[in-house]
Amino acid sequence: MSGKPFEDCDVWEESKSNDNLKQSSFSFKKNLKNKTKTKKAKKRNHSSMEEDVEAGKYVRAPNYEPLDSLIQDTPPNQKKDKKKRKYEAVDKSNQSSDGVTPEKKKKIIEKHLESQKTSNNKANGENVKTFQNKLRENLKGSRFRFLNEQMYKQTGSESMKTFQEDSTAFEAYHEGFRHQISQWPMNPLDRIIKNIKKLPKNHVIVDMGCGDARLSQSVLQKVYSIDLVSNIEGVIESDMAKTPLESNSTHVVVYCLSLMGTNLKDFFIEANRILKLNGIIKIAEVSSRFDNIDTFIQFVQKCGFELVSKDLTHNLFYFLNFKKTHDVNNFNKKIPDYQLKPCLYKKR
Repeated sequence: MSGKPFEDCDVWEESKSNDNLKQSSFSFKKNLKNKTKTKKAKKRNHSSMEEDVEAGKYVRAPNYEPLDSLIQDTPPNQKKDKKKRKYEAVDKSNQSSDGVTPEKKKKIIEKHLESQKTSNNKANGENVKTFQNKLRENLKGSRFRFLNEQMYKQTGSESMKTFQEDSTAFEAYHEGFRHQISQWPMNPLDRIIKNIKKLPKNHVIVDMGCGDARLSQSVLQKVYSIDLVSNIEGVIESDMAKTPLESNSTHVVVYCLSLMGTNLKDFFIEANRILKLNGIIKIAEVSSRFDNIDTFIQFVQKCGFELVSKDLTHNLFYFLNFKKTHDVNNFNKKIPDYQLKPCLYKKR
């Protein structure tokens, strides 16, 4: 045949140099062209589908079965039943191990709750009791402070009248006073007791404002315990300005935290009356009550005494000793009225 079966082209000419690869190179180019044609056809189909869809609407995806349902051999209802059976099996195992039924468990829980309630009620009751005790202590403290201030602002006879009208007031006062003494670093009565024990046994002692009469219970000497109210056996109920004791009959008169009232002059004149010549007055008093200790000493000296010794070194108390030098009487106009500052205690 004289004519060429194919026209000349670049690809053909490139593959013409290798006769063994003529068939393969041609088919390779043909396959590439077929692939490009299929891609173009897919694009046309996709664009035509988008034109058919209205704006604002979406194409619903086809319903596929979930993978879990394909994997599971049993339906979900049967799976829930299996879970219930497992929990029931666990409950049964617990009951068998404990040996306690649900009814017994309820009863145990109820008993436990009741015991908790009772314990809570007890705790609340104890709290109420402690609150009531604190309230009582506060009331006692406030009553003690009120009586204490009253006794500093009135005469001894007026204080005696107050306690006679209210029998509980005297005990309330001394209960508060004992509580106050327990908070002090020392009790000045202890020092006085120690000094009196050194005196001769035949000395007669007078304890003015004795309170609990501890001095008479602590020494061997004869002690006359004087106070506004006699709640203890052996205590003489009397105003310190007018005692029933005989004149010139005693050796020592003690004023331990008892110089209360506005008529101290009457107290010291009475002490001068009942003391023998050279008899001793022992005073222990709160230091804050003295404006000027020298003026107080001068006042006592005008009542027929002279200073023997004084100890002002303690932080809280002053201790003074006086000796009777001569007799005086109530009608001596040279003796001025005198009173110490009130001792006001803090709230508890």
